[in-house]
Amino acid sequence: MSTSLANRFRLPLAKTLRVIHLVFISVFVLTTFLFWQQGKLFSHGYRTSQLSHLESVVARIESKAHYKIDNLRFLKRIFIEAMDDPIFPGAAIVPSEIKGDSDSSPLWIGELPLPDIIAEDLVARGEETMEVRQELYALRKIQGLFPLASAENELSADLYYISRDGEFIVSLSQEVNSLLIRSYNPHEKQGSFVLASPLLNPHREPFWTRQNIATDNKTLINGSIPVDFGGEWIGLLGIAFDNQAVQEFLADSLPESTQSAYQLFDEQLQPLTGVVGAVNNVQLSAEQLQTIRQTLESTSRGTMRSGTVFITFGKIVGTQSVLISTQTLSQGLHEDFGRFSILLITMWVIFVLFLWGAHRMICRLVRNMGSLQREMQHHALHDDLTGALNRRGFFAKTSQISPNYVDYTLVQLDLDHFKKVNDVYGHLVGDNVLIHATRRIQRAIRSQDILGRIGGEEFCIYLPDSDLKAGIMVATRIKWELEASALILEDGTALPVTASLGVASSSEHPQYTLEQVQSVADMRMYTAKARGRNQVCWQDDEIQA
Repeated sequence: MSTSLANRFRLPLAKTLRVIHLVFISVFVLTTFLFWQQGKLFSHGYRTSQLSHLESVVARIESKAHYKIDNLRFLKRIFIEAMDDPIFPGAAIVPSEIKGDSDSSPLWIGELPLPDIIAEDLVARGEETMEVRQELYALRKIQGLFPLASAENELSADLYYISRDGEFIVSLSQEVNSLLIRSYNPHEKQGSFVLASPLLNPHREPFWTRQNIATDNKTLINGSIPVDFGGEWIGLLGIAFDNQAVQEFLADSLPESTQSAYQLFDEQLQPLTGVVGAVNNVQLSAEQLQTIRQTLESTSRGTMRSGTVFITFGKIVGTQSVLISTQTLSQGLHEDFGRFSILLITMWVIFVLFLWGAHRMICRLVRNMGSLQREMQHHALHDDLTGALNRRGFFAKTSQISPNYVDYTLVQLDLDHFKKVNDVYGHLVGDNVLIHATRRIQRAIRSQDILGRIGGEEFCIYLPDSDLKAGIMVATRIKWELEASALILEDGTALPVTASLGVASSSEHPQYTLEQVQSVADMRMYTAKARGRNQVCWQDDEIQA
């Protein structure tokens, strides 16, 4: 009964392994999910960090741009005051007048290629000479403020004034003067003069434009403000930055030890500057630029990932420009979040390796325990010498299968004169006799028949789905098999091996249990021994040789 309960509650090895696999898979999935969630937090922190770095640069550029525009507004007010009363010396007092060195910062004056129709209109109105003199006088009065409004160590620029009707341009730099003249084309319906017109700029707000110099590989980035006097638009005050100056300022504005590459683009996402920062040779594709353009239509900042490149971008308010930073995976690994990510991945890999190792070790222990259990169970139910089932194993197995058969037969067998063999030849020969007899019996029975050694030299054979007649035939075949094969000893002597056999069938006593049928077969076996051995007995009062 204890064996039956143990078998009933013992988890099979396959099910045990399935449970172990399920537990380890669950632990792996749960832990991987937790690591993945932590990775998402790192990813969010990384995006926030990149946006923060970009916004700090954008804020500095916007601050500088606002500062330059404020200088233009101040200069515009002084210029209009000087235009309003150019003869009155107190209208605009500048440092050059105070010092008495008005020639210290000479103005470069260049002629603009105005269309003929504009020149003819000016001559017809007869206002050209007076307005030109008035503008030039006012510019002379405020020329000392030009370097104060434009010069600065962080972002050097050149301030200029373009007259709308007077056909001239004024600045402190001959180079900028020349570049502006070469880029100025009044025949084109674009550029500064279009954006400064009252039709497109009714509130007379400052604006930013970009001018490409056709013959040179240069770009001027202009902050401009329209100048109106007497209810008419007379000109344009502006401040020009070349791309090299903007690039240097951009480089100085980057976070310390940045691992990203920054580049300034115009509103059409055409490059305004070269790449500064940690150069990575990333070239943005047309599809990536289109995605950035679409994103900026609804928001001023954004991030995106393309393969192993992380892209951060943002508008610079008031300048119609866009700052874009790119960072490759290798560059990101040198930042804090990159190092944390490497640490997180390393921890996950180490955990997975430990988990895998623990899984293999536990599975191996379970398999070894299963093998040991099977071996112990085999030894508990089998005879170590002959390999046949022992008494316990025989009755356990036959009890399990006997209810499945209507009829079965038992053959009880006892080797003749076995004690004499042990006494004369020794126990070693006796063991060989048992082994020899077991093999001959197995040759005489079917594969589904069950052989058990239930005593010292006693054997019992269970014949499922058979009647008494079939059992007699099998017992007789076993008797002949033993008679026909003597055991050859080491000295060549042939040692005869015979047995006395008793046969009993469940059909004789349907109400008997297996143990009771076995007792009947056992009594008939002793009857065969009493009648002279080496016989088969299947009835209580008759011996059949």
